Amino acid sequence: MGSVVISLDAEVGWGFHHDESVSETFLRNTRQNWRRLRELFDAFEIPATWAVTGHLFLRSCTDRHRNHPAGERCCQKSIEDLPATDIWYGAELVDEIATADIDHEIAGHGFTHVHFDHDRMNEAFATREIENCAHAASRRGHDLSSFVFPVNRIRHRDTLAAHGFDCYRGTNPLRDSQSTLMRQITKISSAAVGKPAPPIVNPYVDDHGLVNVPASIYLFNFEAKYRKLFSAFGEDPVVKQVKSGIDRVAQTDGVLHMWLHPHNLRTPAHYQRLQSIAGYIDRRRSTDGLRVETMAEVADRVRNESQPGSTFENN
Repeated sequence: MGSVVISLDAEVGWGFHHDESVSETFLRNTRQNWRRLRELFDAFEIPATWAVTGHLFLRSCTDRHRNHPAGERCCQKSIEDLPATDIWYGAELVDEIATADIDHEIAGHGFTHVHFDHDRMNEAFATREIENCAHAASRRGHDLSSFVFPVNRIRHRDTLAAHGFDCYRGTNPLRDSQSTLMRQITKISSAAVGKPAPPIVNPYVDDHGLVNVPASIYLFNFEAKYRKLFSAFGEDPVVKQVKSGIDRVAQTDGVLHMWLHPHNLRTPAHYQRLQSIAGYIDRRRSTDGLRVETMAEVADRVRNESQPGSTFENN
């Protein structure tokens, strides 16, 4: 029997440190979305992997963030009437996830969300991002084993392994195999008719000794560019894609790995998308024994099963 994984890139303001147009309202809603998603997953008893930008584990910070593109004291900046504490800090949000009714996983997502292919990134910077993330989490009582690379730029895996991490979210293998043109065609098809089905992935131990848990589908891949097309076809095509993927993974030993950001929930329809997906997971779990796992649980299982190299299935 296959399994589903849901991972979230939980960043609050750090995901927009490069964007001066981000608003107070947007960030307030993002914080509220953490709570709405936690309540939704708890209601359906779905454990998720929350990949938290490490600075959010803090309640205050007096350090300088050397060579950060947003400035060494970016964590002191307010936005409109929103104080810095509600933009760059989130210890209470993390505590709510950690003490939820369901046993969610707390994972790492860098320390200040500078992606690992940035012009300013080097080995020393990457080491600080990984080390400081793990240290900030540890001080709050969280021993991190899973990691999601900011902006999905997978670099410095040797450093990740050296700091005790066990697994990471890899990139979508179907997308990796396509040309730029085919990616656009696939995106338009997804927006219009909910096809193709997302790839079913088989996580594996990579050449750094880390378990790669590849992504299958980003749940908010085409919101802005194809919104009108999306609304013209009735049922949410992302829900159709995910249901197709769940039906397929239930017949295999693979993994359907979905991911999103809390800030993606901008309309009632977005929340309804997640509610529909959670409900369908719950039904298939009840009727077919579908597993719901965190990234760490998948990594443990892969190591126990000594599963070989990654493959994926497609239509």
